[in-house]
Amino acid sequence: MYPPPRPIAEGFVRRCTTAAVRALVLVLTVAAALVFAQPGPASALTNHQIPVPAAPMGWASWNSFATDGTLLVGAQSGRCADIYNNTITNGTQAELWDCNGGANQAWTYTSRKELVVYGDKCLDAYNLGTANATKVVIWDCNGQDNQKWTLNTDGTITNVHAGLCQDAYNAATGNGTSLVLWSCDGGANQKWSRT
Repeated sequence: MYPPPRPIAEGFVRRCTTAAVRALVLVLTVAAALVFAQPGPASALTNHQIPVPAAPMGWASWNSFATDGTLLVGAQSGRCADIYNNTITNGTQAELWDCNGGANQAWTYTSRKELVVYGDKCLDAYNLGTANATKVVIWDCNGQDNQKWTLNTDGTITNVHAGLCQDAYNAATGNGTSLVLWSCDGGANQKWSRT
């Protein structure tokens, strides 16, 4: 006779289901990037980089509707807004990194004024912060104003809740430079372009 099956803890099942859904979203995002990728020289790619198509529209049209994921390139650094090591964990701080076309650099601007990466993570002013040096992180999209951004015609990106600009901290330009909110001052470290 076999012993009766052991009950599985409800929390464990919920965590596994959530992880499976996130993994599926990531796989579908990667698959879509591969399907819609622009052909280019193979030598331009290195391991683990996924080409992301450029949207056929200018900066100003971002404010009208969602686009496919595009790169946000810092005017001063020439580096991209990036999520470290393809991390999907809530609270992971955004940073500058060499542009490589990876899914962790593919941002979609939605009609809700969200900047979305991985299909379900929004760029977020951490903890509803409104002060200079508030961390810019990713978090599950929840519709709050700290996850809404205005893409201005001068290239700045302003957080709706805080009224502050997305900023490469301390005007640094190197890989790993943290992205924060800061009073808008017109500096090149606060200006971004979409490619």
